[in-house]
Amino acid sequence: MFVYNKEMSEQDLLTYAAQLEGKKLKDIGEFDKVNKWLSKRKNKGAIGNAIQVVYFGIPANSIKEADFNYHNLELKVTPIKQNKSKSYSSKERLVLNMINYETDYVYEFENSPLMKKSQHMLLIFYLHEEDVDVLEYKILKAVKFTIPQEDVPTIREDYNIIIDKIKAGKAHEISESDTTYLAACTKGAGNGKDERKQPFSTQSAKQRAFSFKQKYMTVYFNSIFSKQSIERLNIPENLSFSSYINRVLSSYMDLSTTEIEELLGYKPAKTMSQDKGYLPRLVSKIFGIEGTQLENIEQFQKGNIKFKTIRLRQKAADNQDMSWPNIDFHEIYHVDFEQSSWYEWFAETKYLFVVFEDTDKGTILRKHILWNAPPDMLEALETLYNHIKWQLHNDDIHIDITTNAKGQEVWKNNLPGKGFVPYFQIRPKGNKGSEFTTLPDGRKFKKQCLFLNKEFLHSLL
Repeated sequence: MFVYNKEMSEQDLLTYAAQLEGKKLKDIGEFDKVNKWLSKRKNKGAIGNAIQVVYFGIPANSIKEADFNYHNLELKVTPIKQNKSKSYSSKERLVLNMINYETDYVYEFENSPLMKKSQHMLLIFYLHEEDVDVLEYKILKAVKFTIPQEDVPTIREDYNIIIDKIKAGKAHEISESDTTYLAACTKGAGNGKDERKQPFSTQSAKQRAFSFKQKYMTVYFNSIFSKQSIERLNIPENLSFSSYINRVLSSYMDLSTTEIEELLGYKPAKTMSQDKGYLPRLVSKIFGIEGTQLENIEQFQKGNIKFKTIRLRQKAADNQDMSWPNIDFHEIYHVDFEQSSWYEWFAETKYLFVVFEDTDKGTILRKHILWNAPPDMLEALETLYNHIKWQLHNDDIHIDITTNAKGQEVWKNNLPGKGFVPYFQIRPKGNKGSEFTTLPDGRKFKKQCLFLNKEFLHSLL
């Protein structure tokens, strides 16, 4: 029987942990002891407690010292899911430690409680499967985690962004999209039940915890389990992600697309008027990447960073709103805002906007912004989302179908129009394929899309 003690080496502990790999939860120890924990369906930490108590023989407790106290090693158990493509992704963010607004701001990053915890963790990854008994879940990997050196500058920058907001009395304005790899996620029951005092403001703030983002954990897991290699930017170890982006793009600022092509020695097969992907392809070229999908690059994936180009036309009327995917009315009907795709798009995602401007001298690279939605934008988005949810639940969506002079059907509805909230609007998006979806009540409905208004995009310049 395994007995954790101070005489064993860290390697002994890690070797024993590795023997979990391939086991089902029901096989990690005596069945009755395992089932005692896993039958507690309302206990979110049941799987972690079962592994800690039954396999490692360490009592479940909430004391502040590390779980493996003789080796200053924290046990973290986290779920992985398998996608339809057979690839793996993290099911959730990895929560590290609670943020104490009253004391954490005094610590520099290297000496912070966060660093003490995140640099010494034993991570146990298990496969979460829908409609499978929890006892049948399989353990995929057990590994000691330390922050990769290449990620330290970015995580340090993330930490300072969070701490600076606390120092500025803006803990209530913290958002997961403020940062790149490290996040300050909400923790608790929500709905105002977990508000906390902050030292530099009288306004209470949501209870939050430091965490590694879900996408960060996905990339990390695949690097150790599938040995998956994806294309990456060659960022020097002393630079954060944002510093590297600034360094690269600043060299091309205020140059025309033609001048950029010449500097890169790039001869595109199609011109900008022939290729909608011309500008994204050009920016990718600047970073030494082929194609248009910068967000497939490792560092973009880790930070859940999406890449979009903005082209400002000479005539304001020619500018375009920025679209997001078609609206899923079934999701809005069933899912609360903070669990929705809309929330993920704007509260948990950061965007690299690269702004070009049409001039008499050509299309000029004017600006780049690592952008995340400000608090008032999220409030507007939530208002819009909840209004549509109310309409769906109260049979308040009306459809008016008429025929125009050409004999074509014209569909109108009473969804909120432009101006209902700032920043956003809802309208149909051109579709070459199917133009229709269904509402939760089964009615046929013209597909609608969420747009970020062009007026706001123009204001970024």
